[in-house]
Amino acid sequence: MAEFGWAYLSGAVTGEGPAKSIQYLKASDGELTGSTNFTFDQSSNNLLLTGSMIISGTLQAHNFDIIQTNIIEITSSGNTNFGNDSADTHIMTGSLIVVSGGMRQHYYKLTGASYSVAAYDHVIGVSSSAYVSILLPSASVAGVGRTLVIKDEWGATRVEVSKIAISASGVNTIDHASTYSITGDSAALTLYSDGVSKWFIY
Repeated sequence: MAEFGWAYLSGAVTGEGPAKSIQYLKASDGELTGSTNFTFDQSSNNLLLTGSMIISGTLQAHNFDIIQTNIIEITSSGNTNFGNDSADTHIMTGSLIVVSGGMRQHYYKLTGASYSVAAYDHVIGVSSSAYVSILLPSASVAGVGRTLVIKDEWGATRVEVSKIAISASGVNTIDHASTYSITGDSAALTLYSDGVSKWFIY
């Protein structure tokens, strides 16, 4: 029957190895055996592998959960995407090195009279010629080390009546004050958060 690529098993058929182990050939055309390194738990519907898995092809998974964090290298050709929502957070401990290419952060073009800074904003370009008010998120929500750039993109001198007014949330401060104003010609403001209650200009 082997010549047809199938086999019929009848009666009591036993293998070797510990309970729940997946059976595999000891050698070419040899006996079946099992290992604690490769098991299937029917009660939890989990297939467990201890050791290395080498795949020459495509691995597809609806969810990919890395339990151990010892990842040495991830190699990919083409584009990659992490997350599916602008509120997603990805945390990395260590240094980020861009060998070739550029890094792009979120840009928001502000054309209205007021705006509350979103959690994912990094650069806010103000193109309105009129008075504009911008509300910063609380430093505790923004997180320690969060940076923000606010740039006046309007091409004329911005005076007091058409200033960009930056306000801190609640009892938060901007360089120890509750507000900060942008006036002048094509001015910009860069800020960082202490993660508690303060924004600082740098």
